Amino acid sequence: MTTLTAAPGVGLRPVRWSRLGWVTWRRYRFTLAAVVLVLAALSLELVLSGQHLRSAYDAVKACTPAASPRCRFLDESFHNTYGGGGFLAPVLLLLPGILGAFAGAPLVAKELETGTFRFAWTQGAGRMRWAVSLLLPAGLVLALLLAALGRLVAWHDQPLADAGIQSRLEPVTFSTSGVAVAAWALLGFALGAFAGVAWRRVLPGVASAFGAWFGLAFLATRVRGHYLAPLRTTSMQLSPRNLSVDEWWTKGGARVPSTQIDATLRSLGAEVSPHGVKVHVVPNSGSVDPIQYLLDHGYRQVTTYQPASRYWTLQWIETGWLVGLSVLLLGAAFWLLRRRAA
Repeated sequence: MTTLTAAPGVGLRPVRWSRLGWVTWRRYRFTLAAVVLVLAALSLELVLSGQHLRSAYDAVKACTPAASPRCRFLDESFHNTYGGGGFLAPVLLLLPGILGAFAGAPLVAKELETGTFRFAWTQGAGRMRWAVSLLLPAGLVLALLLAALGRLVAWHDQPLADAGIQSRLEPVTFSTSGVAVAAWALLGFALGAFAGVAWRRVLPGVASAFGAWFGLAFLATRVRGHYLAPLRTTSMQLSPRNLSVDEWWTKGGARVPSTQIDATLRSLGAEVSPHGVKVHVVPNSGSVDPIQYLLDHGYRQVTTYQPASRYWTLQWIETGWLVGLSVLLLGAAFWLLRRRAA
């Protein structure tokens, strides 16, 4: 009698990383092309407007004598024309979160939503290798693209900083230049990836990721001035290049409430802003200078601020916690994906 025995099973070798990268490129090259087109359009606008901005600033610097009516007119025109920031400011501020959420959420969520992940997981890749090949290259490419855009934004805004119109520490400028812009894009991407895995749906993933990103971006504007202990000054002329953190009035070394300042100024026919830091003279205030009146009566204005020289230190601090949070979110997405049943 002949006995038949089954041949030992041949294990399926995992797909090489290079092949997984090729599949990822084939599937998402159009998404990458769309991102590149958006960034290219913004870059072109930045280059063109930056050239006009630099030409106008060079004309102001070349004008002599600086105190002449013509030079003062050029300076005022430059401030009035370029001091508002234009339409690009809000676009650049929200761009890292928008691109990050729209790029990160669909990568895994689309597969989970349509059910095609079952096919991908049975082709010798496995869910973890498959997810890594999707998320890590895409996140890295997005961060690099936004870093290049941030460098261009810094070049574009340099004349504004030199002219004292804009501080590099202002929220709009700080988070759209330097290395922080790449970190904010990476955070949006990580939030999108995590939300996509959690929801297993594209639209809820994108919406919740951008909402969380926007909340963190708003929180950062509140805490950024406290990354390092602020400096303190009683000078009334803080350089516009510095970032003012807080302001208050003191008398005899003790802090006084704004209501006391307001009451003092009302006796002169003047009024103080709600924060007690800027005095607005009303018509019946006469010839008395309200600021000088406060100083003559022992009041001093104290301002805490971050100096412009700390720009790169603050940039690296913010980049550090953003990258750390992004790594945690990506790790949570991988963990959640591993635990979820097919």
